[in-house]
Amino acid sequence: MDNNKMGKIEDDVPTSLDPDEPAQPDREIVLQDQSIRLPLSRLLMIYFGIGLALILSFMDQTSVSTAAPVIGTDIGGSDSITWVGTSFLVANCAMHLVYGRLSDIFGRKLMLQLALLFLGFGNLLCGFAKTPIQLYCFRAISGLGGGGINGIAMTVVSDVVSLKDRGKYQGLISAATSIGNSIGPFAGGGLATAGQWRWVFWMTCPLSVLIAISTHFILPLKPVVGSVKTKLRQIDYTGIILGAGATVLLLVPISGGGSAFAWNSSTVIALLVVGGAMLVGFLCSQWKLSRLPILPLRLFRTPSVSILLMQSFLIGFIYYGNIFYVPMYFQYVKGYTALKSGALVLAYTLPQAFWGVLGGQIISRTNRYKAVIIFGSCMWTLSSGLQLLWGRTTTLGKVIGILQVNSLGVGWCLQTTLVAMMAVTPDKDRAVVTASRNFFRTMGGAFGLAGDLEMSTPSTAYQRIFVS
Repeated sequence: MDNNKMGKIEDDVPTSLDPDEPAQPDREIVLQDQSIRLPLSRLLMIYFGIGLALILSFMDQTSVSTAAPVIGTDIGGSDSITWVGTSFLVANCAMHLVYGRLSDIFGRKLMLQLALLFLGFGNLLCGFAKTPIQLYCFRAISGLGGGGINGIAMTVVSDVVSLKDRGKYQGLISAATSIGNSIGPFAGGGLATAGQWRWVFWMTCPLSVLIAISTHFILPLKPVVGSVKTKLRQIDYTGIILGAGATVLLLVPISGGGSAFAWNSSTVIALLVVGGAMLVGFLCSQWKLSRLPILPLRLFRTPSVSILLMQSFLIGFIYYGNIFYVPMYFQYVKGYTALKSGALVLAYTLPQAFWGVLGGQIISRTNRYKAVIIFGSCMWTLSSGLQLLWGRTTTLGKVIGILQVNSLGVGWCLQTTLVAMMAVTPDKDRAVVTASRNFFRTMGGAFGLAGDLEMSTPSTAYQRIFVS
């Protein structure tokens, strides 16, 4: 890419292929373009529906993370409660690429509804869990849904607005995610403090069903034409099996090594070997076999895409760690109740809405995203370093101040990287680009939680990190 154009949104970004042209030279099946332009009133209706889905998804994540210490104590899983987050992220990560491509084949609306129902069903089961293992397995089912909601919602944004306007509207998406992140800690903390942690999961069940039904009327998206048989033949079954299998088999031992399993145990070694073999098979299938790959390797030919995907991995590493461990810091180290912890987390989540909207407006008005990403990354790095100062005696003012800086970094980086990737890739790849970005971000989150797991039990975690 021309260095003069890097970091700028251009008008001549490649668009969708002509449906009448053969799928050469990549030999990929040519898909129907699902982009649509609507009047403002219909556009706002779509954003309302997408916003509800995102609020539910992020509320679910932050409510569970805030209630996790109480849940772990109640079911006898305090030493392993981080797996309630890890199991969700592993399943979430495994499904990102799948949902992205299936939404190309079957349409955004259907796959979004399916993801919402998976989330609700998994959380329904979580509410009935009696043991830690049951809870973690059921939470993985919820993750199968969470992996689709965020990615498809962000893809819909790209379907309904032009490239130049995506920065502005992705800012609104940032606001929706921040609202969900702000409601979750209050809801989770309040219910956990009242001894009703099971309702942390159950409260999302009717909401997921209602939102799934409402999207049928709220989202006037293009239907994907073609028979069911034709669509089923387009699915990359080999890629889905190998990709999802490799993700799970590699992340489980990496997440559990040293805690749930000894690193030199036969279980860890077997999972890593089989997972590694499946990863090699997956990459080969995407390179040579699949005519509609769930992860087109040609995306990595663009240096900007490779860099942004690596950045997404690092963003996930830090972001999901904070979502899970900041509430634990407030409860385990500072000794606050789950409700007070949830209220204090607002200092981290609520400002993200403001910064996300502001960052989107800057991109929309200047047509440049590079400066926003760089400045946001610097602020995020600074605040992450300052978090090393946290301890038992750290004043609340210092903690809140550091979280304020952190929220600026999140607001200016979390969605902006997607706008940047959209600016350097063809429109026909909207869904797989979004899915790939979310895949790498969630993969980073799973690694981040796994890296912290060694020091995450109540007896040793913050005693070693903060209070030494």
